[in-house]
Amino acid sequence: MLPSKNKKPYVIYLAEVIYKDIADIKKSNPGISNIDAIEGFIGTGTYEEISSGKFHDTWFKYLENN
Repeated sequence: MLPSKNKKPYVIYLAEVIYKDIADIKKSNPGISNIDAIEGFIGTGTYEEISSGKFHDTWFKYLENN
């Protein structure tokens, strides 16, 4: 997932990606707590991309080309 043309600090963009995934987990499982939703986020593809550095590598390539 790459950012739109809208300029914002990288840390804000990354927080939005994480928040959206956690919100989607909560939406799919309305009875779970925020902590359970965060724990559910750990192990997702997005989490793996962020923790492995692949997310950042993709971001830096995007910045180099734009």
